Amino acid sequence: MEQTQALLKQKDALENEIRDLELNLQSHGVSQTEALVDEEGFPRSDIDITTIRQIRRSLIYKQNDLRGLMKQVEDSLVSLHKGTRKDNDGNDTKAEEPVLKRPFARVSIVAPNSPASEAGLVAGDKIVSYGSVNEGNHDNLRRLIAETIDNIQNPVTVVADRVVDGQPQTKTLALTPRRDWGGDGLLGCYILPL
Repeated sequence: MEQTQALLKQKDALENEIRDLELNLQSHGVSQTEALVDEEGFPRSDIDITTIRQIRRSLIYKQNDLRGLMKQVEDSLVSLHKGTRKDNDGNDTKAEEPVLKRPFARVSIVAPNSPASEAGLVAGDKIVSYGSVNEGNHDNLRRLIAETIDNIQNPVTVVADRVVDGQPQTKTLALTPRRDWGGDGLLGCYILPL
């Protein structure tokens, strides 16, 4: 129940952010789909195209996030309702059923002394969530890349499935993307889609 309420609060906050972005876009005198070029194909001089494109990009990301979040809300509500049962006296009882989340990417290589290595990621880990990115909204890992860039020098919560001694485990790690670690990239690992 608490998880569903938290998801609903996130949904409301995300809808407010989307509404604000739509109002911001309208204040520039354009819609989300209106052309930014004139009849001759030249950029319109009456609008700030760079700002409008950034707002549109943010709006698309937020709408995709909302779709993923709505799927989580739906799954949580289904799980919540499945968990309500009647006991022998006709009273409602709750059966605790975990909400399963599926991985969307796997770590193939981790460089030594890299941010990924320091966070505890190992080759073979399957990523269930990376910050706000999950199976429902990763957009073929484009969102994972954007989340990394948006969080340089800030920790990103990574939930990964791992098999240790034949036993599945779920690890929650704090990964801080950064440039100054002495190697290529911000993470120091290769992440591939599943």
